[in-house]
Amino acid sequence: MLKYTNKSTMKKLTTLTEGMQLIHNGNQIYTVTQELSNDFKEDDKLIFIPDSNEPIHIPKFATDLVAKEIKLAKEGFYELASATDEQINTFFDQFSTNLANDTIWEKIQTINHDDIKVAKEKKKSTTRLEANDTCRNNMIEGLQQFKNQPLKRLSKIQTIPHETWSVELLKNPLGVVGFVFEGRPNVIADATGVLKSGNTVVFRVGQDALQTAKAIMELALYPALDQANLSRNCIRLLDHTSRATAWALFSNKNLNLAVARGSGHATRVLGSIAYQHGVPVSLHGTGGAWMMTSESTNPQRLQDAIIGSLDRKVCNTLNTICILKSHQETLLSTTFNALEQAGKNLNESYKVHIESNSLAYISNDKLKLKIKVTRATGTQQENQFETIDITKIGTEWEWEKTPEITLIVVESIDEAINLYNTYSPQFVASLITQNETELTHFFNHINAPFVGNGMTRWVDGQYALLAPELGLSNWENGRLLARSAILSGDSIYTTRLKMIQKKSNLKR
Repeated sequence: MLKYTNKSTMKKLTTLTEGMQLIHNGNQIYTVTQELSNDFKEDDKLIFIPDSNEPIHIPKFATDLVAKEIKLAKEGFYELASATDEQINTFFDQFSTNLANDTIWEKIQTINHDDIKVAKEKKKSTTRLEANDTCRNNMIEGLQQFKNQPLKRLSKIQTIPHETWSVELLKNPLGVVGFVFEGRPNVIADATGVLKSGNTVVFRVGQDALQTAKAIMELALYPALDQANLSRNCIRLLDHTSRATAWALFSNKNLNLAVARGSGHATRVLGSIAYQHGVPVSLHGTGGAWMMTSESTNPQRLQDAIIGSLDRKVCNTLNTICILKSHQETLLSTTFNALEQAGKNLNESYKVHIESNSLAYISNDKLKLKIKVTRATGTQQENQFETIDITKIGTEWEWEKTPEITLIVVESIDEAINLYNTYSPQFVASLITQNETELTHFFNHINAPFVGNGMTRWVDGQYALLAPELGLSNWENGRLLARSAILSGDSIYTTRLKMIQKKSNLKR
């Protein structure tokens, strides 16, 4: 018999030198730059993600900060197990009461105004950053909904009876949930929903919203935990502006679930980091809803659906419209009227990206129009209609105040479905029809977790399910196993098996 002995010793990389070559992703080579060699210190980490030759650099301070906060949240998890239902409900009630207090809210808004000012100086978008009355009311409403929901820390799913014993399948809290949020202040209230199912949370918000988040925590959230006699370890905030803290959070194997809110490259990076480290993850992915038309599309319903889907820019805002060629004259006229009205509702114009093969259906007069478009960098003159290649029709337009969409003329519903399944982010799809046969065909063939026959903005946990959402997922990375694309507090659980033996002499 041959005996193999592994004499190799695992070594830790403590320094980097310029020109050093690192192998990653199986057969790729990265050459260390002078900048990285200067920045990298002992106990820092490098992570490579697919389709990128640039490493993610996580400094030791970020890893240590995350480890400390997860440790505290884990302690909070076990402390929460001893809390009564009344204590948890008291927290939600007190948190909403604190936010409804004008004195407290004015202090939060003062700090929020400073965040907005700094973001504007950096030419960043501030449409989701503002802590306005709508944001405040949504937070209060969501917290009250959490309070009124039944607690689901332990619930029986099924009992399997045997002759002298039985097995119970029980829902049980999962543990520590990590959130990375964009700048919207209301997501802080959303994150607290994990307490309803007995879980705790560590979250990180974008640097533009950090001071606002800290103000909400210190002035409204932590006092509510104190008033409910719950540990402050139940809800932890990563108090640092570096995005490396988000990378460190999603790479920590003590995290039971990672949730990324937002979209685009940053979210994909976080997802890749979590996958590499064996951390279960719920990703939002790219946003942008699609709307299709058919022979049975009622023009008035189309107009209403477009206007209702363009009231503001969020992930479920209308992004791409497919117009049926056989009815293009009527449907295009309706579409442009609706876009004009949607723009007027925001005191703006509107902008359209026309798929190149659909240009023939747009008049030359329209193609020459110039408009003012509000961008994060300021107002600028642009063409109102611009050409876009068919491969780009799924691009999500991150507009500030000027509604912006893509438009394409298609031969049939099936062509529209095929385009959606090929180019869209696999998120929201709407067919404007009241024909049940058409809608059933559409539902069965479209690869979307959210399907409807009207406006697209219904895709929201609080609006649709009367339960504040913790995150939305699209199907960019495939369909989700055994859950909907709305992640809510009561859907974060594990299943435990409990055996009840009736007779002591049970044997296999």
